Amino acid sequence: MAFTILRGGRVLDIAAGTAEPADILVEDDTIREIGRPGCPAPADAVEIAAARRLLHPGLVNAHTHGHGNLAKGMGDRWPLELLLSAAPWITGNRTAEDKYLSTQLGAVEMVMKGCTACYDLSFEWPLPTAEGLALAGRAYADVGMRAVIAPMVADRSFYEAIPGLMDALPRPLQNRVAELRLPPAEATLAAIREALRGWSFDRDQVRPAVAPTIPHHCSDAFILGCADLARDFGLGVHSHVAESKVQAVTGIRLYGRTQTAHLDRLGVLGPHFTIAHGVWLDEDDMF
Repeated sequence: MAFTILRGGRVLDIAAGTAEPADILVEDDTIREIGRPGCPAPADAVEIAAARRLLHPGLVNAHTHGHGNLAKGMGDRWPLELLLSAAPWITGNRTAEDKYLSTQLGAVEMVMKGCTACYDLSFEWPLPTAEGLALAGRAYADVGMRAVIAPMVADRSFYEAIPGLMDALPRPLQNRVAELRLPPAEATLAAIREALRGWSFDRDQVRPAVAPTIPHHCSDAFILGCADLARDFGLGVHSHVAESKVQAVTGIRLYGRTQTAHLDRLGVLGPHFTIAHGVWLDEDDMF
């Protein structure tokens, strides 16, 4: 066994709203004691000076994209829809090393900011792969973070998802963006199922989930297929909902109700379902 003692820091007590000076004694990976400054420790304990530091439980980044860390600086002040239209060329053609390093870079940055766990919606083009998800998982495990990794998937391209967008494009451009059509829903769901069957990580550290990326980018059948996978494997579901005004308006046009109300009507909402962003939620969506 190995001991570590953190001395001189202030330990955050969230319930009390205080941060009193204290020492923390750690045995291997378990906190054994939070004591007064100068509390005894084994003679061979590694001592870490924590003066002028706030000691707090690890933060959780509840929504991140590990695949995006190598794309920093490639766009600036874009609205969401411009980012979505650029996604294939920003994150496509990644090598195995690219996928690992992109996720690892994000993990290191999160740890440096106090995050010890995250929910990562990971994107691969055109299909999620067992190899790609394993590389992301290994990146988090190597850094020492806990993570939930959800393949971010859809069965409609950006151009098919926005009502009227395809028709508004010039014919030559319509032909070009038609090449970006996503694989059939069945192929994507099968790829996820294969990756889940071969999941090799300790789920207490790195566990999988499923992420139908944006409701109107997914057919109802695809959303229900993702929900079925989550139920079969005991997983969470994560989706970007009401993130932009375009999404909010599109939900009303397509469904006659908000995206949240539509998901509820499909029966997929519940404690296992995480909504990202929710900028344009209505009051009825929240109560």
